[in-house]
Amino acid sequence: MLTSCTEDFKNWAEPQSNPQGEVVSFGSGSVASVGVIDFAEIADTVEMVKVCDITAPSTTDPAYTPVYTIYLNGQPFAMDEEGKINADDLLAYVISAYGQAPEVRHLTAKVKSVMDDGTTATTIWSEEFTVSVIPDAPVISSAYYYIGTSNGWTPFDPTYKLDNGGGDVYANPVFTVIIPATGEDNWFKIYPQETMEVAEGDFWSSNFIGYAVNGENGMSGDFVEGVNDQVAFSFKIPADIEADKYRLTFDMMERTFTIEPLKDLGTPDLWYLVGSCIGDGSWGNAAGNVGVALIPMYPQVDNYSINTYVGYFPAGQGFKLIHTPGNWDEQWGQKDGIFVKNDGGSSDITVPEDGYYQITYDMEKDVLTIMKYTGTVNIYDMIGMPGGYQGWSPEATLMSGMSTTHENHDWIMKGATYDATELKFAANGSWDINWGAATFPLGIGEQNGPNIPVEAGTYDVIFNDILGEYYFIAK
Repeated sequence: MLTSCTEDFKNWAEPQSNPQGEVVSFGSGSVASVGVIDFAEIADTVEMVKVCDITAPSTTDPAYTPVYTIYLNGQPFAMDEEGKINADDLLAYVISAYGQAPEVRHLTAKVKSVMDDGTTATTIWSEEFTVSVIPDAPVISSAYYYIGTSNGWTPFDPTYKLDNGGGDVYANPVFTVIIPATGEDNWFKIYPQETMEVAEGDFWSSNFIGYAVNGENGMSGDFVEGVNDQVAFSFKIPADIEADKYRLTFDMMERTFTIEPLKDLGTPDLWYLVGSCIGDGSWGNAAGNVGVALIPMYPQVDNYSINTYVGYFPAGQGFKLIHTPGNWDEQWGQKDGIFVKNDGGSSDITVPEDGYYQITYDMEKDVLTIMKYTGTVNIYDMIGMPGGYQGWSPEATLMSGMSTTHENHDWIMKGATYDATELKFAANGSWDINWGAATFPLGIGEQNGPNIPVEAGTYDVIFNDILGEYYFIAK
């Protein structure tokens, strides 16, 4: 598991004695670094790993027993007399300090020996030496590409490049891409940047990602990476899985994949809230007032004909729903205690008591419902949009609150332009509370959910912090 020493033994420094009691004479002692500690070669069942060789200091009094501590970059680790420390602790420290890339990491080390007979203690320090460690992780390429039915099996084609949101591939090892369905079995493979760069005649003999067994057709599972059609065989999406496109997700760290069929639901049809308790309370329904006096509702992820909204409503303050900003012709109001549509004599909608309410409008059934919301509600000072496009900074790229007359739970970012990237929503400038989901352009974010895969374009982005609902409205 470990190779031979790579540097000379170091003499222990002069003893530092506890002033209480007799100073004990120590003989020579030394430490030496071992070879590179490669966690890929260490079994998961190994609990202790050797980080140095020790020749213990001698003592004239056998009652003194040494206790060792090794300091790696100043971080203390308990060590036994054989120079071994807890393997999991060492690996966790290296990953936290340097990341999980399988590269040699050189740690500055010093060993402290404390000799103690229960009354008197003497401390001796070694000179500095080096402990070298390689974390156990697969090699992850800088980029990956789809090749298959959707692009006519065209080599060196970057059309369907997988995206991890940018940054360190070991910090963000999940790569995704959306490909169009073709109406037939979709056979495909994934290949790394290294294969993209080979000579033309070497393409099909290079490394690919695929099934381990020829003929598999699972929509999720483990993948393998290796020589084309010898180690890695083509994935297959059967034609009878009805979809307009597919989302392919590959976790390069865990070596797993999922294939998700997607239906093209068209363009969401939005309705808006306007009123004395909405936005700035001005009832300004012009298109330029979206996010100021008009608050958009949120289409349901799997059914765009249903719009929902949850927010705080004070009793007695009126509001309405309108379909088109700047136009009062198509609206919902209230008359004789009943919600009515396109009734010129309708009054404003009001709620009977202060509180949180959920509004749902089903356009197919043409039914509007409003009911008390009983879930947990928190109030946030700010909402940021950290992502690969800005270095994943939760305190930057802040959205604007839409409600200024009362408690705000709706946020907007107007005219945001992105290349293909990934992002999340985060509260109060930290990662303690964040929302993510795997759907775009809209979805319901969950705490510590996956990164949102944003397609290139310009959007007005809206977000509701009660349900985590979001919508990237294409401009």
